[in-house]
Amino acid sequence: MNVPILLAVASLVAGGLVAFTSQFGVRNGADIASFILVDAITFLALAVLVMLVTKSTFTLNGRLTWWAILSGVFASISVFTVLYALKFGGDGSIVFPIQSLQVVVAVVLAFVVFREPVTMTKLIGLSLGIGSLLMLSR
Repeated sequence: MNVPILLAVASLVAGGLVAFTSQFGVRNGADIASFILVDAITFLALAVLVMLVTKSTFTLNGRLTWWAILSGVFASISVFTVLYALKFGGDGSIVFPIQSLQVVVAVVLAFVVFREPVTMTKLIGLSLGIGSLLMLSR
């Protein structure tokens, strides 16, 4: 396997663990804002650690900083809404597959904005993914 695929698989596993630990916190009465705050502080600490280990410096220009802020806003909305869905009685086995459909938004935007090639194989794969997520959420 190549490095991007291995990293994507690592992200898949870590993302699944994020979903599980978040659901565990909500099911055990964690205050959602407090839970996300600790999550964000941990994220920040690990980002600083990665910068120190890789000896990289903070180099975002103004435009990319705004894109990073926008990404943070969307990530926050995503996490808050999922955790509140769980808090209000949603089953993780339904909420998380629906949330996983976020890949459709990313793929469509990649086709439109980055002009990534739309192949039949990609369309079939995306359709199978959507179908499987819809089946899991029932």
